[in-house]
Amino acid sequence: MSDTKDRIIESAIELFNDQGFVNVRLQNIADELKMSVGNLAYHFKNKESIIAVAYDRIGEELSSILSRYRSTPDLRDLEHQLELYFGFITKFPFYFIDILEVKRNHPYLHEQRKTFINKMRIQLEKRIEYNISRGVLVSTITDDMIHRIADNMCSIVTFWLTNQAIKDEIMTVRHFKKSVWIQLYPFLTNKGLAEYSKFIEVGSLLGD
Repeated sequence: MSDTKDRIIESAIELFNDQGFVNVRLQNIADELKMSVGNLAYHFKNKESIIAVAYDRIGEELSSILSRYRSTPDLRDLEHQLELYFGFITKFPFYFIDILEVKRNHPYLHEQRKTFINKMRIQLEKRIEYNISRGVLVSTITDDMIHRIADNMCSIVTFWLTNQAIKDEIMTVRHFKKSVWIQLYPFLTNKGLAEYSKFIEVGSLLGD
């Protein structure tokens, strides 16, 4: 991709983040780059083509995060990935806040998002199963519970930013990670609690 196209995509993503996906027009992107709409249209004929490339770029970053699965054989694996998810969320907030608008106007992009979310959920289910097998999580967790816990964790990742915006709260990686870890914490064995205390940065889940 040319430098000009890269600049257009980067500026478009910044505007989508600041103003909302539906509120940004080609003219806004052209103004941000101090170029004419005609010059912009030479590289991208319409807003939809910009969005498609932006989503491809976002998808590459999310795929990179998902590829870090099981980078360590202990609870740090999830901790590290949650840090990556938080960086992703704060870099592309419109990807999460404008979910319904994308679904209504660009269903194929919505399907792409569903594919990523499903991969995330499957990875979380496998993590839970793995940590049950090594005695970190209790063995009484059923298959249905595994699915529901993983689904809850995916929902937190997907909608956490929207929830924070509604409540007008300040985003911190610590609060984000605690929101996810609380789904697993009640199921930790003594071995799991010891590992959690040793490795996980958020520490105690009691209080702020």
